[in-house]
Amino acid sequence: MAIKREPVQIVEIDIDFCTLTYGTGSCTAVLGTDSQRKCFNSWNTCSVNSVYNKGSLTLRFINSRSNLPIDGNIYFPTLDSVSAFSSSVNIAGSNPKLGQLGKRGKVTVQLQDFPYHDRYTDKYADERVSGDAQVDEGGYNPVDRGTFWTKFKKRHPNYAGRPLRVKNAYILEDGTLSVEQTRHFIITDLVGPSDNNSVTLEAKDILSLAEKQAAVAPKASNGQLASDITVANSISFDLTPAGIGDDEYPTSGYAAMGRELVQYTRSSDTITLTARGEEGTEAKEHKTGATFQQVLRYTNQNIDDVVTDLLTNYTSIDPSFVPSADYAAEIDVWAPNVLINTTIVKPTSVAELLGEMSVLGTSIWWDDVAQEVKLAQNKPLDFQQVPTAISDDDSIKSIDQKDRDEERITQVHFYSVQTDPFGGVKDKSNYDRINVTLDPDAQNVNNYNETRIREVFCRWLNVGNDIAVNLASSRLLKRFNTAPVYTTITLDAKDISIGLFDILNVTSRVITDGAGKPVASKLQVIEKTETRSGHEVKIVAQSYNYPDARGFIMVNTAPDYSSATEEEKNGGCYIIAAANSSFPDGREAYQIS
Repeated sequence: MAIKREPVQIVEIDIDFCTLTYGTGSCTAVLGTDSQRKCFNSWNTCSVNSVYNKGSLTLRFINSRSNLPIDGNIYFPTLDSVSAFSSSVNIAGSNPKLGQLGKRGKVTVQLQDFPYHDRYTDKYADERVSGDAQVDEGGYNPVDRGTFWTKFKKRHPNYAGRPLRVKNAYILEDGTLSVEQTRHFIITDLVGPSDNNSVTLEAKDILSLAEKQAAVAPKASNGQLASDITVANSISFDLTPAGIGDDEYPTSGYAAMGRELVQYTRSSDTITLTARGEEGTEAKEHKTGATFQQVLRYTNQNIDDVVTDLLTNYTSIDPSFVPSADYAAEIDVWAPNVLINTTIVKPTSVAELLGEMSVLGTSIWWDDVAQEVKLAQNKPLDFQQVPTAISDDDSIKSIDQKDRDEERITQVHFYSVQTDPFGGVKDKSNYDRINVTLDPDAQNVNNYNETRIREVFCRWLNVGNDIAVNLASSRLLKRFNTAPVYTTITLDAKDISIGLFDILNVTSRVITDGAGKPVASKLQVIEKTETRSGHEVKIVAQSYNYPDARGFIMVNTAPDYSSATEEEKNGGCYIIAAANSSFPDGREAYQIS
C-alpha cells in the first residue's frame, strides 16, 4: 500500500540572534541605564555590543495549509510562491554572453505579512506584555504593534548575506516531514511589506559573495609613505598611520608604489626596499602620502591552490563550501603541469580573477544542492564519470536544438607572459608571447573554408609554460572546431538531480546520424532552470565533442584487454597495431593522456 504524502515547499532563513539573555551572566546590560527597553537579541538593538555573542535563529515558512509538519519546529504558513530559479556555468569561458563565471543562480520568494505576538522571535515577548521589559512605558501586546516583517526589518537590517534555503518536501501520513531536496542561497534583498501585505525575498547563490565590492584580491592597503623617496637603489622609510605595518603588512614581500613593483622587508612601520623596478617596471620617485599597496603574488602554484586561496581568504564564502581536496584531485589528473606565476598589483574583484582562469580550461560554479563551489577542467570524459542516460521514451518532455556557428573556432591565439603587471590584461602589446594552435582541416577549402580566431589573454603564466598553453589551446580547439550545438531539454522533476557540468547521453528523434537513425549523443549541461519549482526542469546542454578514448598509465597487475572489465578498460590504456583504429569489440584506440 502506497504511503500517503502531500508535497510542500519550505523556505528557511537564518538570522543572527544573540545567545545571551539580557542582564544575565555574560550580558552586562542594565535596564534603565544602558537602554530603555530590553533588546531583541540582534546586533542592531544591542546596547552593549562588546558582549554580543552571535548565534542564529531559523525562520521557517510553508505554504498555507491546515496540517503543518510535526517535528518540533515552528512554521509560518505564509509562503505564497517560490520562483523558477536558474544558474549556468561557462565552460572554459567559451560563451561570451554568459560572463566568465556564468550566471548566478537566483530565487525570488513571495510571502504574506501578518500580525505577530513575537513569542518565537523575541525572548522577552511576555515581559513586553507585563511591562518588565521596558522602563519608558507600561506593558503592551506585541500582536497589536506593527507586523512580522515591519518589526523584522528594524530588528535585523543586516539580513543581506544570510542563508536562505528552499526545500522540496513531503508531509507524510503521520505528519512527519520527508525532505527530498534542499537548495542553498544567500539573501540579497527584501522588498515590502506592500499595501497588500506582500513581502518579497530575493536571494542568489553563494558565488555572488565573490562579486561583492569587498571581495577583492589583494586587499586594499592603508599604509602611506611618511616621506618622499628617490630612485635610489636601496632606501628605507616609514609608513603612516602609526602601527599600520604590524596591522597589515608581512615582514617581507612585494608591494606597488604607483606603477613600480618593489621588494621589501619590514620592521614595525619601517620599510626597507631590497629591490626596485621589479618585473619590468621602472624605479621612480614617490611623494609623501603615496599608498604602499601590498600585492598578491603566486609562484609555481597549482590551479586548485590559487582558487582555494581566493575563495577562502578574499571572500566571505564559508570555507566549508570550498572542497579543496576535490579541487586537488581534479587538477592532479587534468592539469598537473599548469603552474600559476603572476602578480596582481591592485585590488581586483575575486569574481573577475576566477573568471580569468577560465582561459586555462577551468570552470567554477555553485552547486546549490551539494552546497559546494565546484571546480572542473575542460577535458575528455573522465573514466570515472558515468553519463546520465535520458531519452524521448522515459524522460524528455520537450527538446529542441540550435547550432551556434558564431562560437566555432579554427585557431586559438594564446597570449602569455605579461610585459608589465600594471598593463592591460587584454592588451596584446602587454604580452611577450603568442602561441598559435590551429586546425587545418577545419579551415580546409572543402570544409568550412574560413579562419575563425579565438584570442586568449592569460596573466597567470608569467614565466612561460608552453605545456599549459598547448594543453588549454588544444582542448578548447577540439571542443569548438565545429559549430557547437545547444540542446534545450525539458524534463520531469524526477530528473532534477541532473546538475551543471554533468554529462548526458541523450537519445532522441531530433539527434540522428546521416542516415536519419537516432543515435546517442553526449551533451554537457551548462544551464539549468526550474520552470515549475519542484515539478519541472529545463536544461541547456552543449555538445561534448571529444571523440578520443583517453588512456591512463596502468598498474602492473592489470589484466589483458580480452579479460578486462568495462571499468578497467575505461580507466586503462591498451595498445593495438598502428594500422587498427579500434579493438575487436569496437572500442576506439586510446589517446595517451
